[in-house]
Amino acid sequence: MLKIHSGIYKGQTIKRVHVNTTKETASMVREAVFNSLFKIEGNVLDLFAGSGSYGITALSLGAHESFFVDNNIKAYKTIKDNLSKLKINAKVYNKDYQDFLKSNKIKFDYIFLDPPYSFNQYEELLTILLEHLNINGKVILEVDKKTSVAENEKYIILKEKNYGSKKVIIYSC
Repeated sequence: MLKIHSGIYKGQTIKRVHVNTTKETASMVREAVFNSLFKIEGNVLDLFAGSGSYGITALSLGAHESFFVDNNIKAYKTIKDNLSKLKINAKVYNKDYQDFLKSNKIKFDYIFLDPPYSFNQYEELLTILLEHLNINGKVILEVDKKTSVAENEKYIILKEKNYGSKKVIIYSC
């Protein structure tokens, strides 16, 4: 179980996905990420959502709406269960991230990315996400700390920090 660290769902627990392609973000790391973001407002996209912990925490802290995308059916069902338990009405998509982004017309204020460690198309994805961000939108990318992500001149890196075996990079456009 994962615990929501603050906001209106503080103390509530949500299920983990428990599949080897999904790595759950520890509550301590999520808390540090959200402390770095200060105030959460607007629309949120939790891409490669896993259990939905980033999107749910964003809602707990004041996000207007969260959208959850994961291509794993077990993750999709886990997100639906977690949202149902907390009585949250949100859009959940059991789709590949590329298919979702091709059809998406919504602009987001925050996009959380926690892809599987085998993912290696960060630069391409960051470029595509520019079309889906509001002005001053932020992308929060979680990767293995050994992963190198090339800089993109369209983004400003607001913060880059290691948390154990993970590295979190917060970008603004």
